[in-house]
Amino acid sequence: MSFKYQVEQVGPSKFVLPRVGTMRCDVTAFLSPELYAASEEDMWADAAKSASTPGAIGMYLQPDCHKGYVLPVGGVLVTDGVVAQAGSGYDISCGVVYLRVPNLHARDVADWALRERWVRAVSDRVALGYDKGGNRPRLMRSPSDRKVSEVLRYGAKAVGGNLDLCERPYIPIDDNLFDEKLIPKALSKAAPQLGSVGGGNHFVELQVERSTGEVWVMVHCGSRGFGWQAADYFFDRGAELNDLPRGRKEESCLRLDSELGRLYWQWHNAAANFAVANRHVIAAGVAEATEEVLGARPELFYEISHNLVQEETLVLPDGTTKKGLVHRKGSTRAFPAGHPDLVGTKWAKTGHPCLIPGSMLTGAAILWPQEGAYQSGCSVNHGSGRVMGRNAAKRELAALHDDIDHEMRTIRREAGGAEVVGIVGNCERTPLDECGHVYKDLDVVLKVLEDNGIARLAHRLWPVANLKGSD
Repeated sequence: MSFKYQVEQVGPSKFVLPRVGTMRCDVTAFLSPELYAASEEDMWADAAKSASTPGAIGMYLQPDCHKGYVLPVGGVLVTDGVVAQAGSGYDISCGVVYLRVPNLHARDVADWALRERWVRAVSDRVALGYDKGGNRPRLMRSPSDRKVSEVLRYGAKAVGGNLDLCERPYIPIDDNLFDEKLIPKALSKAAPQLGSVGGGNHFVELQVERSTGEVWVMVHCGSRGFGWQAADYFFDRGAELNDLPRGRKEESCLRLDSELGRLYWQWHNAAANFAVANRHVIAAGVAEATEEVLGARPELFYEISHNLVQEETLVLPDGTTKKGLVHRKGSTRAFPAGHPDLVGTKWAKTGHPCLIPGSMLTGAAILWPQEGAYQSGCSVNHGSGRVMGRNAAKRELAALHDDIDHEMRTIRREAGGAEVVGIVGNCERTPLDECGHVYKDLDVVLKVLEDNGIARLAHRLWPVANLKGSD
């Protein structure tokens, strides 16, 4: 059965896959006709499978969507009482923290050698891969067992983060259910990797705002080995409970009121707390390096996740509300002004910012949710969206490697009336699986959101220096 060709276009950049087969709800997708045409049949099959999850009451695809495993990347699944473990995957609470650097302009970072110094200074303070104590802010070079326990329970609060500037500074843990020693492999990763970036698409990036020339720093990373080991453990346990073969363990879902569901929820939330703290520790190291090299101390702007399951207040079409579990796999929460869960926060009257990494060539964006976000599960994209897998990129782009390196060194960008040439990196060669050619056009993706009234663009940012992480 082809799911893609049962999809109906219901607006200029909005599509719906009606309920068919075992689906419990429609799949609503926010795509331009061109993005829909390029979408994968396998992704639509996975979206239909996700919409068949027990308890599913809503399923949405963001314009950066592409095939992942079970729940598509760029997918949002809303359920009643059931957690689909693929909703946060292996990198639980992967996300972004943004720093704004006051009193600096793009012209102040135009010098290539200065940006090279910044890259080295960040490398001296932030572990980019697995690290046993060096290259981290002094606070976290050798965290005690007690500090690790605090991090797993209190997230940003445990490391002195500004709690008003977090999507949620921590998720409460029930100590009657949570024993951090249950998964030794996970716990063994916590202390050595707190304050480290990690591989894949994770990075630290110096950026300049396209219109104003303001200077920003974006950090993109997740829960590292702690989250991966915890997820893997519960995928195995969930597969056993659901009688799934090992090759399909990521299809596991758990009732939140079941014994295993309650236990998974504690570990999922502990991994989320670790990720939030991890981003704040990295931000502290980046702030030190920036102040030393550029002479200005960055200020925390906002921190948010895009690989997470959260219990939220759902606002229904008739204006009534109910609680539900919102799974955002490669999607970003987007609460507009007046959302019930923002009451009492500094964002109640504006909505909160949405932080969107794009690619190391084409940059990033900051969005503000609009009233139309309710039609997308109060969610937006989490990036540009891949158009090429990692192995395919390494294979198919190898002949263009010299050209891609040259493009990174020579690309010219204007920001606030100043020109900045090239993107300084910490890698000898541009990673082919992360170069700009493997991602969709971020501006095309963002336009879909604006056309549907889901979010408006506030800042469009160009990269001028990038540090890629490693495993």
